[in-house]
Amino acid sequence: MWSIRKFWAIAHFFAICLAQNSSPKPLVIPPSQYWDGNDGPWSTFDLRVGKPEQFMRVAVSTASPHSIVPLSQFACEPQSFPAPPSDCAVSRGNLFDLNESSTWTGVGVYGINNNGVGLGAHLGYEQRAEWGLDELGVGLRGPKLENQSIAGIATPEPFYLGIFGLNNQPVNFSSLGNQSTPAYITTLKDQNKIPSISWSYTAGAKYRLKQVNGQLIFGGYDASRFTENSVSFTMADDVTRDLVVSLQSISYSGSMSATLLSDSIDIYIDSTDPNLWLPSKVVDEFEKAFDLTLDETSGLYLVNETHRNSLINSNAQVSFRLSDVRDGGDTVTIVLPYAAFDLTAKHPLVDNTSHYFPLKRANSLAQYTLGRTFLQEAYLSADYERKVFNVSACKWEQGAEENIITITSKDSPDSQLSPSDPDSGGLSSGAIAGIVIGSIVGAALLAALIAFIVLRKRRKWIGKGFAVAKQTKDPLAEPDESVLKGPVFNSDSFRRASSTAAGSSSAPFSAADISAARTTESGVSSADNSRSASGVSPRTGLAAAAVASQNAGKTAELDGQDTLIKPDTELDGNEIPRPLPVVSENPSGVYELPASPNAIQPGAERNRQGILGHGVQEGEHSPPSPVTSTMESSARGFGRQRQSMANSEMVSPDTPTHRHEDRPF
Repeated sequence: MWSIRKFWAIAHFFAICLAQNSSPKPLVIPPSQYWDGNDGPWSTFDLRVGKPEQFMRVAVSTASPHSIVPLSQFACEPQSFPAPPSDCAVSRGNLFDLNESSTWTGVGVYGINNNGVGLGAHLGYEQRAEWGLDELGVGLRGPKLENQSIAGIATPEPFYLGIFGLNNQPVNFSSLGNQSTPAYITTLKDQNKIPSISWSYTAGAKYRLKQVNGQLIFGGYDASRFTENSVSFTMADDVTRDLVVSLQSISYSGSMSATLLSDSIDIYIDSTDPNLWLPSKVVDEFEKAFDLTLDETSGLYLVNETHRNSLINSNAQVSFRLSDVRDGGDTVTIVLPYAAFDLTAKHPLVDNTSHYFPLKRANSLAQYTLGRTFLQEAYLSADYERKVFNVSACKWEQGAEENIITITSKDSPDSQLSPSDPDSGGLSSGAIAGIVIGSIVGAALLAALIAFIVLRKRRKWIGKGFAVAKQTKDPLAEPDESVLKGPVFNSDSFRRASSTAAGSSSAPFSAADISAARTTESGVSSADNSRSASGVSPRTGLAAAAVASQNAGKTAELDGQDTLIKPDTELDGNEIPRPLPVVSENPSGVYELPASPNAIQPGAERNRQGILGHGVQEGEHSPPSPVTSTMESSARGFGRQRQSMANSEMVSPDTPTHRHEDRPF
């Protein structure tokens, strides 16, 4: 019973290992390699919508649970976009024609936000859209999911590009009885395409190195893209503003040093909008530090070329110190150089393309937001299952190799900590060593258990007679009594020969009788046999005499090695039919056995080679023997020397020894 329990424990261990190997890996979405937008430029990602697929390039929204695409019927038409540029469709990341999609299911026209609720409502966004359900895939070869919520827009503001939403909240449609559709990331997890409901994102920085593109990963993060820290952030209870951090301070350094924010505030991180939405006093400090002036027409802090060059040469930078608590605690600092604020505004934001500083004055606490500009230098990971997220400073290393780490599901048996935890970069060396040792011990125990079961079953088989131990036979062992009482030793010819030698035909044969028969079979003494060639049988000569002396008074063994020979059979086991056909030219009572084709023809040379390979002179005969046996390999009359029986037939032991001189046998 103990062995069975141990076996199942080991089997469970290996099952867990196999489950880990078969679990889904993080899904890395490659960027489009394009820099798009009329308020950027921004690193975009490919989106595939409908059937057949229509391709668009979109920005990423960390707040939206759905995706937004510009509609081809309206997005570049004068009624919705006054004076559109000649490259309108391309500049907006390409357009979606819902009439060309066979899988589009229209839901109706709704506002993306209404009465202060919905995407961007806290920033004053107002946007109507044509809603529907359709197939949606992200990346050129990423998973494509059915029945995803998609909003088709026409106007260029507030969304010029389409967006791809990362939030996990479902989308509700009141016209369908408050029916909801799951978010893209939730569907990925439900279909076991990602290990957990989590993502990592950074906006990319065109001004860094050789233009560093953005990065988007589902179910993991890239440890090569950021510097680790010890801060773990918890999500806020408000699902529409969940990624909230405590901004403890903002400091400026350049031509001078200044503190732009000294009192801690709670602020929301959202990549949907490019701007920094800060308290009025903080905006005033920014204006002083960078000598900024708000353009009343566009509502942007436009920067002319001369001023821009001056700011770039000053090496100015702004540091944001973040924590999960208002005061004290672990902190992380994200530093933005002036190049991160050096963005370009295009039509319809401005009449003429101009540089601008992405800063907005917040009118309420709800508007405090760190937008997409901040995420050029920050790496953001969100784990919705554990309700935690991480903000880290981006690391800039040319040619750095990706190091993708899995964020496992909260319910997974091998669940690890969130990436915001310092121990989440992987298993410790002790844990790895424990797993390796456990695997080796488990494999050894499994092998021992299998061997034990096999050996135990084999012992049972042997006990029941299914396995038989091999036994080695002694060639000099006691002969089988049934052989001595068989037809060979009890034939009439053998009895007559035996009665002459021993005086009785009924007495059992002794070892001396057998020895005498062997040594006198050809009329040659044991001494003569001992002087024969190297092919002499070990049972002849002095050796035979010694054996005979040792076995005196015992039942002797024939040369057939205790094989019971049936009458009327050849040595190869083929039965000879009796009586044999009578050969008319032979004397009465003489029978012919099957012969080889090498019969000696009349008139052949008298002095010829015998069938046993020895020359026989005319008139020379072998001494009579009571039995002719081909079990012996020696030739009669020539010292029992072993020779090849070429061109001869095997002869039965009870075949008459008298032969016609013209016969080869």
